[in-house]
Amino acid sequence: MVKVALVGVGNVASSLVQASELMESGKEILGIELPPKEPIEIVAAFDIDKRKVGKPLREAIFSPPNVVAKYVDVETDLPVLRGPTLDGTRGILGDIIEESDAPFVDVVSELKNAKAEVVVSLLPTGADEASRFYGKASLQAGSAFINTTPSPVAKELGSSFKAKGVPIYGDDLLSQIGGTITHAGIMEFLRSRGVKLLRSFQVDIAGTTEAMVTLEGWRKEVKKEVKTNMISHTSEGAEVVAGTSDYVSFLGDRRVSYIVIEGTYSLGVPLRIEVSLKTLDGPNAVPPLIELIGLAQQFKRMKIGGPVKEVCAAYFKSPPEQVSGTLEDKKIRLREMVMKRTPVG
Repeated sequence: MVKVALVGVGNVASSLVQASELMESGKEILGIELPPKEPIEIVAAFDIDKRKVGKPLREAIFSPPNVVAKYVDVETDLPVLRGPTLDGTRGILGDIIEESDAPFVDVVSELKNAKAEVVVSLLPTGADEASRFYGKASLQAGSAFINTTPSPVAKELGSSFKAKGVPIYGDDLLSQIGGTITHAGIMEFLRSRGVKLLRSFQVDIAGTTEAMVTLEGWRKEVKKEVKTNMISHTSEGAEVVAGTSDYVSFLGDRRVSYIVIEGTYSLGVPLRIEVSLKTLDGPNAVPPLIELIGLAQQFKRMKIGGPVKEVCAAYFKSPPEQVSGTLEDKKIRLREMVMKRTPVG
């Protein structure tokens, strides 16, 4: 079993726990090319909201403010532990989270006691202090760390993880088929057909806590910068703007991404593409996360530490080291690297 600890029992955690349950029963999760060698077992989960702390994980993943649908019955009675608050209630988060009055646990001890091989950080955008704390706690416990948030944890702690032979992957997870990767993919296709890209923009509307949080001024700018920079790498100098634009509560876990791309082709005549992409946020994170968990376990056991550039470039919007090439080029390099590193037999 791949022993996994979750930091933040939100919508993505709910989807990941349910996906693990489905995989355990033999169901296929679409989009997984590099499955873990062993089944995933959630051995620890941390949160600060009183509606989740102390509850069995099977109940907490459906507790407010979570909005992910129930896809399968989850059997685990694992209790959700009270992590330290740090900056977890800063700004708008203080209006969303109902902070637990339970005492904090010793995170490092809990990770060691649970024998957690991989820690997955699913904290909200802008929780930089908490993200760093859990990154350092994971390093101290000897657990691999996956940072799905825009906080620059893999950038800042990468060398420390590498020195200890423990993997760290980040920063800011690319969804399986989210707006950012779809936007970048269309731009790459247009370039491959000789289109001169001039400008593009992307707006996202959703009903999740993350969408609400990201509307807070400074958090919105953080997310906008990361998304815009990632897409700009595929644009050859085109003007690009991308980011979350609104929160609509009744959308729940649904996200609507509207993408517009303009350019010229052939005799210099204009081209305009408009895309309306409707997805579910929680499930969108599952396939890349499951692959990352498997890679983190494999490389941890092989003592290949730090932010392996092929991994981070393929799965994250803001990797510590940018790698040239298309999205497909990055996946090919990743597969080749994994094959070389995988023992035969």
